[in-house]
Amino acid sequence: MSLRSRLAAEAVEFLHVGLLWLLVKPAFDPIDAAVSALPVSMTTQFWHSAVLAAVGVGVVRYYDPSWDLIRGFVVGVATTATFLSLSVFSGAERAADAGGSWGAFVATCACWFVALGVGVALAHPRTWRRFRAYFAA
Repeated sequence: MSLRSRLAAEAVEFLHVGLLWLLVKPAFDPIDAAVSALPVSMTTQFWHSAVLAAVGVGVVRYYDPSWDLIRGFVVGVATTATFLSLSVFSGAERAADAGGSWGAFVATCACWFVALGVGVALAHPRTWRRFRAYFAA
């Protein structure tokens, strides 16, 4: 393999990982809401979700390098939609807006964990096969 083709392959891989990070990052944006729900006075820093998204992409690429961009998009969209609906209906968003508390922090984190589980489950191929089989029968 020539150096030029190796550099091209690495550049494409870097672009793929960067795009995957952009598509998965919305799944980690709720952690910023959880941090803002803390009763501790902190300056708002929006790097929490960016770092967690980078770690998440690294873990995904390590365990399953075949992850494509569509699966990343599904995780990001499904997690965001599920988190928003759970946080609004549970009232965690109002408690966080009222100054935050430990209960609001725990409720926001619980909503995020459930939403992330839904997003990852929807991106998993076996889940789609079961879903299609359920409605095909």
